[in-house]
Amino acid sequence: MRKIKNFKINLRVKEILRVVKKLRNVADLSVELEETIQRHCRLYFKFLSPSVVYDVFSKDALPFIYEQDAPSKWIAESVFFVTIGNGLYEEYKKNEGTFGEHTGKIVSAIAVDALEQSKFFVQRLISNEARDENCEISRIVDVPRDLYREFAKVIPIDKIGISIESEDVSPKYSTCGLFYWIPSKKKAKR
Repeated sequence: MRKIKNFKINLRVKEILRVVKKLRNVADLSVELEETIQRHCRLYFKFLSPSVVYDVFSKDALPFIYEQDAPSKWIAESVFFVTIGNGLYEEYKKNEGTFGEHTGKIVSAIAVDALEQSKFFVQRLISNEARDENCEISRIVDVPRDLYREFAKVIPIDKIGISIESEDVSPKYSTCGLFYWIPSKKKAKR
């Protein structure tokens, strides 16, 4: 099991702008709103606390099988939980009425991008580990929320402050996923 807390992520402002456009269902944003989004990114960035906990399991080691989008010759899987913490949501709730009508959409877009960047971080870590074992990893497979409890039985989510009560996950901006390990094809010697 590996745990990493407070790793560095870079918010992609252009991606956040794209998400806000989609949430608002508009083709373009005003210059003022784009500037507001950039200010929010700088303000809310300091409230992100990305953390991940993950582990690698051989094909037969898990007490349950989840083979959604599994490649045919996988030999192991890395299961992870990642969160950006409660700070972003708590700060937003504290200042909800202060920053204007679009703040909720902007904060949601920031959270989505921060989680995506956190998943890319995990992917790089696991890819390096797999390469050391002469394997490649599959694309990320997002685990449905109704299975989080099963995966939490094998991954100590409390180590990064995640809890699951009924179907609710806390912190709100947390996710679970996995990567399948596939043996690398041997390169022919010349």
